Amino acid sequence: MGVGQIGWKVGNPDSVFQRLMDETLELIPVADGVAIEIAQGDILSQITGSGLLCRPANKQVRVAKSTSGLAMRTGVAQICHEVSSAPNSSRALWRELGINSMVYVPLLRGHESIGVLLLASSLPYAFSPQDVLKLSSVADFVASVTGAVLDFIDVTEKAEIATTKSQLAQLEPELIFDASPFALARTSFITKVLQPETQRRVRQRRRIEKMMRAEALTMVAQPVMSLENSRQIVEVEALARFHTTPARAPDYWFGEAASVGLGVALELFAIRRGLEFLARLPDSISLAINAGPATFVSAELSGLLDTVDATRVIVELTEHTDIVDTPQLQEACENLRALGCRIAIDDTGTGFASLAVVLQVAPDIIKLDRELTRGIDTHPVRRALASALVTFGNEIGAEVIAEGIETIEQLNTLVDVGVRYGQGFYLAKPAPLEELDQLLGTAHPWHRRHPRFEREDSPDVRTQLA
Repeated sequence: MGVGQIGWKVGNPDSVFQRLMDETLELIPVADGVAIEIAQGDILSQITGSGLLCRPANKQVRVAKSTSGLAMRTGVAQICHEVSSAPNSSRALWRELGINSMVYVPLLRGHESIGVLLLASSLPYAFSPQDVLKLSSVADFVASVTGAVLDFIDVTEKAEIATTKSQLAQLEPELIFDASPFALARTSFITKVLQPETQRRVRQRRRIEKMMRAEALTMVAQPVMSLENSRQIVEVEALARFHTTPARAPDYWFGEAASVGLGVALELFAIRRGLEFLARLPDSISLAINAGPATFVSAELSGLLDTVDATRVIVELTEHTDIVDTPQLQEACENLRALGCRIAIDDTGTGFASLAVVLQVAPDIIKLDRELTRGIDTHPVRRALASALVTFGNEIGAEVIAEGIETIEQLNTLVDVGVRYGQGFYLAKPAPLEELDQLLGTAHPWHRRHPRFEREDSPDVRTQLA
């Protein structure tokens, strides 16, 4: 673990080290600077500092040749009252930093010296014996907190290393932490005290990783149907379902995964499972998969799609509010289309973000959000917007699919405004693919009772269609 890493991870104003620095300066007002040096073998490395001692975190000295080392070896605080009393090797640095007196207080963890607490002043003879007594009284606490922070950083770095993409598939709990119950208890205690938010994030990461290992995620399929002519299934959308305790909606788990840096990993896991449907679907039926912005632009998604017949795959872009990198988005669209995929924009019509993405992507499919579908039969504004999006789709050569159809009235209104395809509980609920086999092979999987198709529903027409 590099000293630069330590300084970077804890060097923000809200860090534990920063609070230690602030409180030490409050305790000894005459000090113009404070720092902590930690021994790593024969090397002393400054891991944090402020004021006159706010020097680069990679500054290192040898224990054997320093006053800090003397304080560590003897266990006794050392005072240098003026520049002339400083070691020859330090005088030039003192002058450069404007230091005229220093105190070196050993930091002991048990019987082991782990480093030194340093105080500096621009004045000679600034520190009194009373100051040294005050510092000695808090040195044990400073040493304990410093050691705990370093343990904490070491623990979290191991967790981060263990959860890289290359190891995710074979990750085991013991790779994250020492399997010893005492080590686990220590880790939990440290992170709860020093940074409870990180403890929560580690638990969440482990929960998501365990879920993927335990096959707690399964895929179901929801048909998209033609609303005119044949009224047959034209595609199915692969949707994730999580079998966990407590039971929570898929959006919750994908959101939690994203909050701890596993959003792309979980989405790719679901996509990989969803693509297995292709081999079981008739060639005439396409498969839609969902991808958030980070997954949509990832090389891993292109790699997965390169292993299947991508001409039968529709990639639905979700979560439009997170999209900020237009060139990267457009490049991803070009790559996916080069593989033969079609691109759909999910949840269109609910805000500026979704419409802006439609303009950037020029999708092959526009999916009307269920919020737009809800109440469309009684709400003129919803009806007008749906009609406008159908016209827009026709202009750019994009098909329009209405999501969330739950009533015959909604369906009839959508047909009236020109929507040709639909999806929703009124048509078919999401189900395991084997439960949809009969539906997939049925010429008339549902009946809509719309005036436009009265002639189709006559016995003669049904015979012809069959």
